[in-house]
Amino acid sequence: MNPSVKPAMNRIALLIPHYNNPLGLLASLGSVGVTEAVDAVVVDDGSTRATIDEAACRMAFGARGDVVFLYLPQNRGIEHALNTGLQHIVDAGYAFAARLDCDDLAMPGRFATQAAYLDAHPDVMLLGSAVTFFDATGDRFTVHQPQTHEAIVLQMHDDNAFTHPTVMFRTSAVREIGLYPTDCHAAEDFAYFWRFVARYRTANLGEVLTRSEYNDAGISMSKRRVQQAARLRLLWRHFDWTPRSAAKMAKAMTSLILPLAAARTIKRIIGRKNWS
Repeated sequence: MNPSVKPAMNRIALLIPHYNNPLGLLASLGSVGVTEAVDAVVVDDGSTRATIDEAACRMAFGARGDVVFLYLPQNRGIEHALNTGLQHIVDAGYAFAARLDCDDLAMPGRFATQAAYLDAHPDVMLLGSAVTFFDATGDRFTVHQPQTHEAIVLQMHDDNAFTHPTVMFRTSAVREIGLYPTDCHAAEDFAYFWRFVARYRTANLGEVLTRSEYNDAGISMSKRRVQQAARLRLLWRHFDWTPRSAAKMAKAMTSLILPLAAARTIKRIIGRKNWS
């Protein structure tokens, strides 16, 4: 353990990267319930337009825990912000690391629910859940990811089987597999979760434990081409020479080529069976 890092008082640390979005940060921190025993680790990725009000953040955070702020001197991208926070979490001795992005909201009891599942299933190292996406008009759609490890493995050959802001994972696994990769810009979560899936048991809960903002400024929208290219590289990296894997590669290549509007329309038509 790094002697300069204060030892953890709770078992769970919530990792939130921040960049020029203090109001979204307040909303996310304020969504954590008062019964939750969790600390928050906020990593500012070199914000230039909007600074964090630490006092307001601590007032908004009603959980039974503390809020730690880490500041990067310049903007380096979400992977580096995540790794700065995750290294702090590992060094502090937390058992579990959970994720949330600014503007995303934790449902009541989310962290206690996930920790209880991981306690009951010691072989599971990474746990996600269903997620409802929302925008200014209200809830848009709900995504139910595959729940069993076997179904997750199949899904990963198509697309990420975990919605990043929903996950909680064991820091003991981080000590073995390392931090987020930095060579898959805008798809660092997909690459990282492949490490978990390839080595450990994983799972998703069927209930909605997170509400996630859906807008054109998000990474999956604003950096779609970069993300799709990284996703294609990851699918090739894990290509298993089966017809199914080949079909998923072809699908990813088509998605990369299609304009955003066309890809959205097709996803809504074909993928609606995965939403509720």
